[in-house]
Amino acid sequence: MASKHITIPSGEYNLSAAIHTPEQSIEKEAPALIFIHGFVGNKIGEHRMFVKASRYFSSLGYICVRFDFSGCGESDGHYRDISVTKKVDELKSVISYTMELEGVDPNRISLVGHSLGGAVTALTSPTIPQLNQVVLWAPVARPYDDIVSITTEDAVMSAKKNGVYDYQGFELSKSFFEDLKRHDPLTSISTFNGSVLIIHGDEDQEVPKSNAHDFVTAAKDANRIFIEKGDHTFSSHAFENRLFNETAVWLSKRVKTTVNI
Repeated sequence: MASKHITIPSGEYNLSAAIHTPEQSIEKEAPALIFIHGFVGNKIGEHRMFVKASRYFSSLGYICVRFDFSGCGESDGHYRDISVTKKVDELKSVISYTMELEGVDPNRISLVGHSLGGAVTALTSPTIPQLNQVVLWAPVARPYDDIVSITTEDAVMSAKKNGVYDYQGFELSKSFFEDLKRHDPLTSISTFNGSVLIIHGDEDQEVPKSNAHDFVTAAKDANRIFIEKGDHTFSSHAFENRLFNETAVWLSKRVKTTVNI
């Protein structure tokens, strides 16, 4: 497989991204996956999860795109300026860019969102008519409640008082917390006409595993898988391998590739 680093323009920012392509493909236009990272994350991911996922899925015939939201990783911007609203706009820019990539079938693009990236995926999906399937890994369902359970209410109060709160070196703004309240991924996913797969670790201590049930209930066509003893970032080879395999098997039933699972 081959990979290259690029930048994707989105509004005033350039987003750092990487594209992984299959070594060989008999298809003129291949299916594509876009990986969407979560809160204070980046396109590499914990234990290089998105790098390994991109290599795995490109070996199955997918063109894979992973990127940093603005203020994250190597992209332009500052974390204090981020919001879920901006993330949705930036994901739309990445989707548009991917649809125009040489060798990509624009009608066979799938989104794979992790954690807060799962919420952004759910919010964005209904606005993209060409999307027929999305995958949510340990998704945030209630942005304000789920994120504040991680940062604590003290962070909200500090940001309100001082303008920003320093969370492990990331500045969270007052407007970031206020914007979280504006978004309802569960209502949004209920308007998505495609299929949804939710995979959650059953020992996730950061984002409630009950979110998986809530997304299944909200979506029109959804499947749910729990990974036994899995944590929020699927941080073992066994968790990761099952995460990738379950995703690949589910996608293979909906997206034809050059490799059979």
